[in-house]
Amino acid sequence: MSFSFDVKEDILKVNSDASLHLIELEASLRLAGEIVLSQPIKLVFKNTNLHILRHFVSLIKRFYTNVAYEITAITQTKLNKKTIYSYTITENADVIIKDLELLKDNGNLKDEIIENSSKTIAYLRGAFLAKGSVNDPKTSNYHLEISTDKDSEALFLQRAMNQYNLNARIAKRRSILIVYIKEKDCIVEFLRRIGANVTMNYFENEIIKRELSANVNRILNIEVANQQKTNRSAKEQLKYIKYLEYNYPLEKLDPKLLLIMKVRKENPEASLNEMIQIINETYDEAITKSGLNHRFRKLKEIAVDYELRRSM
Repeated sequence: MSFSFDVKEDILKVNSDASLHLIELEASLRLAGEIVLSQPIKLVFKNTNLHILRHFVSLIKRFYTNVAYEITAITQTKLNKKTIYSYTITENADVIIKDLELLKDNGNLKDEIIENSSKTIAYLRGAFLAKGSVNDPKTSNYHLEISTDKDSEALFLQRAMNQYNLNARIAKRRSILIVYIKEKDCIVEFLRRIGANVTMNYFENEIIKRELSANVNRILNIEVANQQKTNRSAKEQLKYIKYLEYNYPLEKLDPKLLLIMKVRKENPEASLNEMIQIINETYDEAITKSGLNHRFRKLKEIAVDYELRRSM
């Protein structure tokens, strides 16, 4: 099963009062419902998740007792071969349509919904159950979306999400409008708000694991880069040391320079910090990193200057 499926299963366990369930029902019908203008008028709700369909049926039965309906299942023959479940209200659908104002863009007092946090969350919960999806956090592409074919509905969903600073945006995918969130922290907050606590914790844990792994790799890369830099510096230092040993009268060199030549030759892969420790512990001399660098620069200057004078 997909992560979206798990999130929706998580949401179905949320307990809320009857008035909020009515708002969930309205949202589900607005996004995944279809009004069939026949005699009598019909109302169809479709979903690929049988548990969501059962939840929808239970909501209909809770608020509307005098309806007749039929349930069908069609398995697609192409692509992913999903089964689409359809719940068709064949009698008294007009009562629901009128009650929830499904033929109007503004519908069931949407300004009142947006002004009440519990109602806003209930609407988003119903919308996500009907037409929402979210990528598994194991992928690097964090993405949560709710789709609709109505401009007014997309704008309302964006407004509802952004009540909680989720930075929701709208894009068009063929003839469908997508209200989506990309930031991982915003996706976590959305899941928390709609009550998907188990899957929210999973999402957060996967983010933490990914970031820890990235930090470990970053540290390892830095260490490797530092070691490579140390090796290059040491190789250059050994080159000038070797030149001086073969060509320069060493008795003219300062004993402090002779000391670092000796330590470097004995420790060709040591970093400057490691050399400082060796000099301090073995030769009882306190030296700073800048002081050690100064001595190596002095050796280079002597070697370059000496070779220049020899070639003139």
